[in-house]
Amino acid sequence: MRFAKLQLAHDFYVSYAKKVGFATKIRTTTFDKITKEPVNQAIHCNRDRIRGSRVKAPTRKNPISAAGCKARIYVKFDKEKQVKKAVHYREYRQLSMHAKYVIQNNDEAGIRPNKTFLSLANEAGGPSNLGFSEKDLRNYITARLRTSNANADVREMMNYFMRMKDINPNFFYAVQLDDECKFRSAVWVDARCRASYEYYGDVVSLDSTYSTNRHGLPFASFVGVNHHGKSTPLGCALLGNEEIPSFEWVFTQWLTCMGTAP
Repeated sequence: MRFAKLQLAHDFYVSYAKKVGFATKIRTTTFDKITKEPVNQAIHCNRDRIRGSRVKAPTRKNPISAAGCKARIYVKFDKEKQVKKAVHYREYRQLSMHAKYVIQNNDEAGIRPNKTFLSLANEAGGPSNLGFSEKDLRNYITARLRTSNANADVREMMNYFMRMKDINPNFFYAVQLDDECKFRSAVWVDARCRASYEYYGDVVSLDSTYSTNRHGLPFASFVGVNHHGKSTPLGCALLGNEEIPSFEWVFTQWLTCMGTAP
């Protein structure tokens, strides 16, 4: 974002802070050595630092306002264009619900991100009034696409599980969700694997040396040994991660399916 004067950049950020719900303060200002004009300025949230109190809690009358907030903006002089250039601190920039709605609709309609950004900027009266950059807009589209693809793959997997269950009631599957109802782990065992376990279930191993899928989920398979000394599949799993709770959940579901331990 660019402003003709430093004061305009300051006023913009103060107005922006009021909408979000915090107060601002000028943290640092750098002046030109010759003209003595301000060339750079850092405007922070007034609760940007974390400081301890030297007064014990029971006797302290006023709460400490510092909270380590990282909301801030940096304003610097652009020598080439003779204007002030402002840069939001990355952790603070955010898209409004209206902006997200417009971005999603335009993206689904095939409208380019730069066109969407210009449209939102014109609607807001200029890019400086948006509170986010074109790069933020593009990052949001990328993140949304990644999430959309992941959800589509989960739906396809669930459809596959249900189709297999309809074809053969002995098909077993279990899916684990996190606190936000997002996919975490899955275990599935077809009828042939369940039948094989009755004959080749004396020794079973879980092979998790396979590479992860495109969503970063490790694939693992339960393996037994048949009468010819060859490996035979006894079930499959997608792990939410390679930590102990994930393995415990997978083993528990697999044992529930098989009924007995090896």
